[in-house]
Amino acid sequence: MRKPLALAQLGLLGAKDLVEVLRSRHEDQWLERKSARIRGKDLGQFLVGFANAEGGIVAIGIYDRKVEGVSGASSRINEWRQAAIDFTEPPVRHKFELVECTNTRGTPDQVAVIEVEASERVHTDHRGDTYLRVGDENRKLDSLQVQELRFDKGDSIYDGTVVTGFDSSDLDARLVDRYLSQIRARSQDALRARGLVALRNGTAYPTVAGLLILGREPQRAFPQAMVRLLRYEGSSRETGARSNVAHDRRLQGTLAAQIDGARRALRRWLPTAIRLQPEGRFQEATLIPSFAWLEAIVNAVTHRSYSLAGDHVRVEVFNDRLEVHSPGRLPGLVRLETIRSTRFARNPRIARAMNDLGYGRELGEGVNRMFEEMDRAGLPDPIYAQGAASVAVTLLADPLAGRVLRQLPPGSERFVELLTRRGVVTSSEASRLLGVSRPTALGHLRRLASLGLIEHAGTSPNDPRGYWRLRRSGE
Repeated sequence: MRKPLALAQLGLLGAKDLVEVLRSRHEDQWLERKSARIRGKDLGQFLVGFANAEGGIVAIGIYDRKVEGVSGASSRINEWRQAAIDFTEPPVRHKFELVECTNTRGTPDQVAVIEVEASERVHTDHRGDTYLRVGDENRKLDSLQVQELRFDKGDSIYDGTVVTGFDSSDLDARLVDRYLSQIRARSQDALRARGLVALRNGTAYPTVAGLLILGREPQRAFPQAMVRLLRYEGSSRETGARSNVAHDRRLQGTLAAQIDGARRALRRWLPTAIRLQPEGRFQEATLIPSFAWLEAIVNAVTHRSYSLAGDHVRVEVFNDRLEVHSPGRLPGLVRLETIRSTRFARNPRIARAMNDLGYGRELGEGVNRMFEEMDRAGLPDPIYAQGAASVAVTLLADPLAGRVLRQLPPGSERFVELLTRRGVVTSSEASRLLGVSRPTALGHLRRLASLGLIEHAGTSPNDPRGYWRLRRSGE
C-alpha cells in the first residue's frame, strides 16, 4: 500500500529532496499540490478533507509538477497560516512550514507545506460544508454521508439506537436465555447494561445491536445485514457469457448464524494443504490459515457500518486468494498503516456481545494474529485497502507471493497481489503500485529476476511493449 507522508520523516531528506518528493509523487490520499494563487477560504476545504480522512500534506507553490514557488504571493502566506482558524470549524490541527527551494526559473524561492493531522472529530469549512479526502479527490459529502462520517468518528454511536417499530417480542427468547447464561446473568437487566435493549417510559425496546445479536428476524429491520459468499472458478471475476461464479450463497439471521454459515461453507470451498497442527499432527487444513480468514469475516460482520443501507459483507473466494469486503470506512483513528496497533470499535455494543459469545477480539488484537498466522504459513501479510465507502482485506493463498514479497520493501503488497494474480506486470504498473520511480522499480524487478522469481519478456530490457512474468517451478 502507498505510505502516508509525514513532515518529520520528509524533513530528514533535506529541503531539496523534500521538494522533489512533493513535486514528483502522484497526488493521492495524503498529498495535494496547489498553486500559490489559492485563497485561504479555498484552502480550508482541503484542510477539512484531510482532517476528516487520514491526514495529509498540502504543498503550495507546486502546480502541474512544476515548482513555481510562493515568492510572488507573499501577501497570502499569512492567509494560508490562518486558514485553519478562519475557514475550518472546529479549527483543524496542522503544521505550517516554508521550505527553501529553487523554482522553475532557477531562482531561490520557497514552497509552503501544510501537514494536516487526522482528526477524531468531523470538521466543516466556513460555509458549513463537509469534505472527505478519498484517493486524490476532495469530496463534498451530502447529509447522509456526513452522518455516516460521524458514526465512523465515534461522534455518534449507531448500534445503541432504538429500532423504530420493534419491541422485545422481536427478540428470540431462546437466544436471549442462551446469551444470559453465557454471561452468567440472572436478569434481563443485563441486556440493558450491555446496550442490547433500552428503556423508554419503563418499557424495554431492542437496539440495533440487540436485534442483530438476538433478533428473530434481523433482516426485517436491516435487509442489508447479511453475508454473501461467492466462489469463482479461476483467479478473476468474469461476467456475462463468461461468468465464472460456481457458488453464490446469501447468509442471513443473527450475526453469529452468518459467521457459522460462512465457516462451514469456506471449509469446503477453500484450497487445502497438509499442515503440521499445533498438537503435533499432520492434518488437512485450508491453505489460507483458518484463523486468518475467519477473523477477517468476524471483523467485517462486527465492525461494518450497519447504517449504510443497500450494502452487505461480501466474501469472494478465488483459486489463489480470498477477499472480504465490508461496508463503511475504517472507524475512528484506525488507519491502514496502524491497523495492527490502533483499536476502535464502530459498534462497541455489537463488539462486546460478539466477544461474550466467543467470536472475535478487539480490533487490532485479532488483526495482529492474522498477520502472524499468514507469516507462519509462508504467505504474504493480509492486504488492506479502503475505498470511498468500504474496506477490503485480501488473503493470498500463493506461497510464491510470500517469497516475492520478502524481497521487496514494506508496502509492496498490492504489487505482489497483481503479479501473482495475473502472472505478469509491466514496469509502469510496478512503479505505480510500489510508489517509486521507474528506475527504482526496474531495480526491484531485476533483483527478483536474478533470484529466479520472475523473468522479462520483450525484445530488450527497454522494450516499451515488454513485461515481467512470474516464474513458477517447472516453467
